[in-house]
Amino acid sequence: MSDSTIAKENAPNCSVCGNRITQLPTHRVIATTGDDGTVAYKHFCSASCESSYHT
Repeated sequence: MSDSTIAKENAPNCSVCGNRITQLPTHRVIATTGDDGTVAYKHFCSASCESSYHT
């Protein structure tokens, strides 16, 4: 895990609420691999947003 801050213009958005994730210790990432080998990343700003995504 990194302690660095991501510049706001480069920060990912939460896949549920859309907030920019710049420096949150609750930041979560899920990576999935498609049939063609491409990798897709879903970013979440909190456990509750990740939970909302799965329900």
